[in-house]
Amino acid sequence: MAEWRGSFGMSRNLLFLPAAVGGWILLYFAALFFPPEAALPQHIAVFIAATILTLASALVVAGFSRLKQHRNVYLIIGLLGLIATFYCARPLVNRSRLLNRSGDIPGQIIYLTGEQSGLVGISEPLLLNHRNENFKAINHQLEDEFPESAELILLLAMVQLTLASGIGLWIGEGIDEIAHLLPVAIVATVADIWSVSSGATAKIVVSSAINYFLLRFPMPGYGSIPYLIGLTDFLFFAIFFQAAVRFDLGVKKNVLLLLTSFFIAVAAAIFFATGLPVLPFMAILFVVGNYRRMTMKKEEVRQIILFVVFIIIAFTLISKFAN
Repeated sequence: MAEWRGSFGMSRNLLFLPAAVGGWILLYFAALFFPPEAALPQHIAVFIAATILTLASALVVAGFSRLKQHRNVYLIIGLLGLIATFYCARPLVNRSRLLNRSGDIPGQIIYLTGEQSGLVGISEPLLLNHRNENFKAINHQLEDEFPESAELILLLAMVQLTLASGIGLWIGEGIDEIAHLLPVAIVATVADIWSVSSGATAKIVVSSAINYFLLRFPMPGYGSIPYLIGLTDFLFFAIFFQAAVRFDLGVKKNVLLLLTSFFIAVAAAIFFATGLPVLPFMAILFVVGNYRRMTMKKEEVRQIILFVVFIIIAFTLISKFAN
């Protein structure tokens, strides 16, 4: 018989979510209008921004969980968040595309002029550097003339969290056995590593589509609002959080494990000056922290091994097809 426990680890609280959202908004504007003269070094400011974003967003996910709704209601909430994310991100995506196209025009002229002048072969690196310098200069000028809306970025973050919370809680509430959390952790790990290694993440980060997938938060004292943490990271946070509630795995312990995964990934990314996936850290910490409860039969172990092999083969084929 499938193991099941109701989500009674926390009582229903209809005020927790509005309080969490209100706190998120207050922290956003506090960071946005933080005095520049009190700003810390940039790498520290980035870590602080990512930390505040993580903690505040975790409270929002918990707020949705505390609503204690039927899992199909969470699915509807997630779908509404998906639609809202698409429409809220569109203006930012269109602005980014406009800036890129405007910056591309001088670059195309530089290359055409170089071809007509016979500057090919060994002179191409010089043309490329000149083209990039022009692109950056034009982009910076256009960004100053057509600034982003901080309010729209805030609204987008709210609907992105609605999407992540709704879908994540829907999945987490639908897991029937504790042992099934292991395949979820494997999928999260393999998918995130594949995304980074195959270059899919890199392509998203440098494209206008980044506005759909990454949450932003102001750097205190700098006035900028960088892209920091992926939407899917909070979606899997919601899955593991709801599973901890559902199976009474210890909410405080697992929240600490899940938050630690964010802090490790962000700190490592800043230290090594490169983007690192959060989900492998999250999956490993969650599984290690709850391994004693994840008892499996031999047949389940065999199925998980086959599942892992299938996932690896599938992602390998997808990578080759994409290339």
